[in-house]
Amino acid sequence: MPIAQLSRSVFRLSGEGVDAWLDGLISNSLGGPMSFAALLTPQGKIIADFFVTQDGDDLLLDTPTKFAADLFKRLRMYKLRAPIEITDITETHNVYAMWDGHGEEGHADPRHASLGRRVIMEDYLESSGDYNAHRLSLGVVDSEWDFETVTTFPADANMDLMHGVDFKKGCFVGQEVVSRMKRMTTVKKRMRGLILNGAAKTGDRIMAGERVIGDVLSVHGQMGMGLIRLDRLKAAEVEPTINDVQVQIFGSIDGSE
Repeated sequence: MPIAQLSRSVFRLSGEGVDAWLDGLISNSLGGPMSFAALLTPQGKIIADFFVTQDGDDLLLDTPTKFAADLFKRLRMYKLRAPIEITDITETHNVYAMWDGHGEEGHADPRHASLGRRVIMEDYLESSGDYNAHRLSLGVVDSEWDFETVTTFPADANMDLMHGVDFKKGCFVGQEVVSRMKRMTTVKKRMRGLILNGAAKTGDRIMAGERVIGDVLSVHGQMGMGLIRLDRLKAAEVEPTINDVQVQIFGSIDGSE
């Protein structure tokens, strides 16, 4: 069973009412042993996405390390006088993904059944798999590689398709914008997996003839992730290309688009 240590920072959230406090801030309702969610700007863009794991009465929140400093600062800002403690435990805790096996360690990744399981532990394990390649083979967006802070709406990153947004919950930061986009518009852009037949790099344009239909967000070997204009892809009369070489674009994670 392949296993990979991920570049994540881990915060311990504790105190009376911590579940309700965090639930009131983030894009998803807390449910089950592990939840996937994000903290958004008031304008509805992703500051950081993360997993929340129940640990007794406490919560463990793990996020890409590149988001950690800003997320930690904003959580402390929202804490105000609430009896909540937020502690950075990254130095003593590691986050691992494991897949293609039948182990019971950790919890199933809530984004996609085939991603496998995730676990937070103090022990160090030797990595034996390429997680970036694994998730790209499934067309799963991951902010560690695919986007930066405050650049992306949840729907652009497929969070609504990966159980990261609860449209039925009460208010959360950015909820008005996210809900309005859900009610009043069709999603115009989605991140979609790419199978490459030639050289490509982040920032390259994805073309259909002379028309730009997307941009390359990340590349790993012969796979990648792109942000695609769905209407332009649907209307294209020729196969998409990158640098004049044909590229295959995956369907969305739930197969609906």
